[in-house]
Amino acid sequence: MFSYIDYVNIKLLIRHKHIGKTGYHGLLYILNMGKNSKKISIVLFFAAVSIAGYFGFFKNKSEDFVTIDDKRPQTAQIGQDAQETDDYKIFVFDKWHGSTDISDKFQFQYPADWYNETQYFSPQKIQFYTKYEAKAPIWFDLVLAEIFNFTELKYQIDNSKRRTADTIGKIGGKEFKRYDLIDYGTYGGDSAGRVKIFVGPKIKIDGADYILVFHWEERPLAEHMPGNSVDVFDNILLTLKFFD
Repeated sequence: MFSYIDYVNIKLLIRHKHIGKTGYHGLLYILNMGKNSKKISIVLFFAAVSIAGYFGFFKNKSEDFVTIDDKRPQTAQIGQDAQETDDYKIFVFDKWHGSTDISDKFQFQYPADWYNETQYFSPQKIQFYTKYEAKAPIWFDLVLAEIFNFTELKYQIDNSKRRTADTIGKIGGKEFKRYDLIDYGTYGGDSAGRVKIFVGPKIKIDGADYILVFHWEERPLAEHMPGNSVDVFDNILLTLKFFD
C-alpha cells in the first residue's frame, strides 16, 4: 500500500556531529584564562548573548510555523463524525495493513474533485508505474523509524537546495519539521522542481515506531501536471487532525 521509499534506493548517509570550531576554541580560551575574571566575564557575556540569540531564532521560526497553522479555514475544524461536502472529502487513516493498533490515527480534508488512491492525491487520474510508485503530486507515508536515515526521502532532504530555511512547528498539536526544497534530481537526474516535505511525529503501530511524512512535488515523476498547486497541499496540512 505504501510508497517505495521504505524498500528501494536505500542509501547509507553517515553523519558526524562535532562541536563547532568557534565553540571548541572558545572553551579552550576560557580554560586558559586562569584567574583573569574580567576576561572570563566578557567571554561568558558574549556566549550568553549568542545562546539567547540561537534559541530566540528557533523560537521565532517555530512561532512563524504555528502562525500559519492558526490561520486555518473554518472547514478545518473537523471531528471524527465530520461529513463530506461538495467542496471537500475527508481522508481517515485508522488502519495499517489491517491492524488498528495505532497510537495516533489522523484525518484531513482534500478537494472533492481530486483523485485519491491509498495514500496518493492528485488533480488528475492517478497512474501507477509500479506497485509502490505513482504519478501523484501529494502523498503521505509512514516510514519505519529505524531505517528513516537510509531512505531516498532522507537523501532528497539532505541533497536538495533550500528555497526557504527549514522550520519546526506544530500542526494538530504535533511537532513537524518543514522542508521547502528545490529537488536535486530524484528521477534519474531529472528534477521534481519545488518539493515541500513535512516530517512529523512518530506513530506507534503494533509496537513499532513509524515516522509520519507528508510530501508534495511540483513535477511528479519530473512531469508537469495541470491543476497541481502547493496551496492545496498547504490547506490539506492545515486541516490535519489527530485522534485516538
